[in-house]
Amino acid sequence: MDFEEWIETYKPISNHIDTNASFDGLMFETYGDEVEFVKSANPDCIWTYGDGDDGGSYVWNGWHFVNRIGYFITEVPCPADTTIQIQVSHNWYFCENCHEEWEDPNNDIRDKFQEADLEKCPACATMEELKELETL
Repeated sequence: MDFEEWIETYKPISNHIDTNASFDGLMFETYGDEVEFVKSANPDCIWTYGDGDDGGSYVWNGWHFVNRIGYFITEVPCPADTTIQIQVSHNWYFCENCHEEWEDPNNDIRDKFQEADLEKCPACATMEELKELETL
């Protein structure tokens, strides 16, 4: 299931507290009146939006605290004894050297440059460094 299918299936409600909320007004924040509203919702209708360990962002069913960015509340509850994870965005590689960002869905760029202990990216690495990466 992708994010659009999740929206169609579970029907997240609009954030009535902040009409300019992220995700076209659907996400609730992790603080203040918004998080208090989320806490008052049916636990089976609460979904957490956050950063995954691999660099992508995800929506998970339930209330989570670690790596959270925000929450959704849906009209349709998550089925009992079910774990759902929906990828919202792919992993990105951020180059500390030149500050470029690269979409890196499988962490190929990250892995190759870390394996070579090279704090660069395809945009700022020299031809010699790129050739060295090919041998790894």
